[in-house]
Amino acid sequence: MTGQMRWKHMKWVLLGGASAAGIVLSSYPTTPQLLRCPEIGSLPGIVLGMFIATTIIHTVVTSIQADLVHSKRLSAWLSTSGGRRHLLIAIGALMTAATLFLEILLWAWVYRQVGAIHGLEESIYFSGITFTTVGYGDVTLAKCWQLLSVGEAVNGVLMAGWSAAQLIFLVQRMMILSVQSEETKAD
Repeated sequence: MTGQMRWKHMKWVLLGGASAAGIVLSSYPTTPQLLRCPEIGSLPGIVLGMFIATTIIHTVVTSIQADLVHSKRLSAWLSTSGGRRHLLIAIGALMTAATLFLEILLWAWVYRQVGAIHGLEESIYFSGITFTTVGYGDVTLAKCWQLLSVGEAVNGVLMAGWSAAQLIFLVQRMMILSVQSEETKAD
């Protein structure tokens, strides 16, 4: 079985895993007031579930991008114009940014679902500054939920590194196609 065929089948497994992670996270009982704190043992489970969910999301996007840049048909289309290669880099960057934003939204949903933060705007804002490790400190969690934000910060650093690697791979691939295109024109 070729690598591309394995990924095509693996994507469905990964999407199923993401769905399962979502079901597990959504079954966590919501806390109607912020004063109610979780047992310390439940926080690692939430963080692990989010690590799994974000890893699955990133794996799917990475495999889509890898399949695209290794597609013979797309490589032929890209080899005719430098502008097309730039377009693919821009699309890859947008896909990566959208993936990171989706993961920030997922963390924001968790904060609201467990009752750590009530407002939608506040949960997205807190999740964004935590995931990106900016951490202004103007919005904070109750002491009992703070370990959850540490998990998100670690997750954000890992996903940002992965995303940077994705974009470097994409740019390198486009540079290789550019050199191959120039060599073909020279022959």
